Amino acid sequence: MSSVRLEGVVKKFRPQGFSLFSLPREKDSTMIHALDYLYLEIKDGETMGVIGPTGCGKTTLLKVIAGLERVDEGNVYFDNRNVNKLRPRDREIGMVFQNYALYPHMVSRENLAFPFRLRKWPEERINEKIEFTADTLGVGFRALLGRMPRTLSAGQKQRVALGRCIIRNPKVFLLDEPMSSLDAKLRAKTRTEIKNLLRKFGVTTVYVTHDQSEAVALSHRIAIMRRGKIEQVGSFDEVYNHPVNLFVAEFLGEPSMNLLNVVLKEEKGELFLVGFDSLRVKLPLKWNQTLKEKKLVGEELIFGIRPEHIERRKRTTPPSFFSFWAEVEDKEVSISKAYLSLRVGRHKLMAVTDPHFSPRIGEEIEFSLPVDEGKIFNRENGLAIIS
Repeated sequence: MSSVRLEGVVKKFRPQGFSLFSLPREKDSTMIHALDYLYLEIKDGETMGVIGPTGCGKTTLLKVIAGLERVDEGNVYFDNRNVNKLRPRDREIGMVFQNYALYPHMVSRENLAFPFRLRKWPEERINEKIEFTADTLGVGFRALLGRMPRTLSAGQKQRVALGRCIIRNPKVFLLDEPMSSLDAKLRAKTRTEIKNLLRKFGVTTVYVTHDQSEAVALSHRIAIMRRGKIEQVGSFDEVYNHPVNLFVAEFLGEPSMNLLNVVLKEEKGELFLVGFDSLRVKLPLKWNQTLKEKKLVGEELIFGIRPEHIERRKRTTPPSFFSFWAEVEDKEVSISKAYLSLRVGRHKLMAVTDPHFSPRIGEEIEFSLPVDEGKIFNRENGLAIIS
């Protein structure tokens, strides 16, 4: 096993269609920063989930760790050893690509054995490696060993790709959306298999995915990327409940956080958030010192609340909750949840409630929300003020 650390890593690419004849005086102005002075530390034996929008640099991050891309600036360390100049084959990594990258002209067994044949290992040792991998991946894997990749389903290809990763006994696993082409049922099964494998081997792992539920299920911590940088790192509870900025708050969660444009007002020593259509939310006293010290009274801010914190008002609803009437514009009901689209004057909110609560479209209902579960953000720079 090995810890991984990236310090100030920069990776630049020229845009598609770039021509040397149109080279400007400032050469660097033509470059796209796939990784923009990125800092990240993955502990020994930890699984780090990396999520972010398409094009934010997630796959480039994996390639830089693997040595498939050279850094333009900064350093990559394995156990405090600088590996910038180390070849991919010498970094002792195992990587599963999004498209599995199996050799199409080799049966699965030869896909597993190929790196050892290059090193001219004796057949006996290669067979031992394959047997160990087959035992690890469990029932049905041996049946895949004599088959060509074109005859395998997406799930079977994924298992062979995992086998090719495991057989190398790597110090670091790099997984690039390995379940993106699987259907929902197979994805759930495979997720359990991968989780058991990671737990069994205890290998330092970087797991790139678009699926937040995958990141939560498989990772010790999560890193949220945007535009080649890490916005926040922490456990899912930390980043979900205490986002550092608007991007993280909006990106995490399905549906995403409700955001309202408001103005902070003070009356008789108490603070209120005031918005359109007579929206007036009294703030908890514990927030007063922070907001006053930052001299935000009279400033335009953004108030955020998670959809699951909005519920139908009950007789037992505490007086500290903010209550409001809303029109139900739309609803979607699943087995475990009901998703309600609400209109409050010019504001639109999403609520996630009990599936047994199923109001009519157009119905006016009184809802409530716990104000102290809300977040307050600076409208200008998006940074969290109360989180």
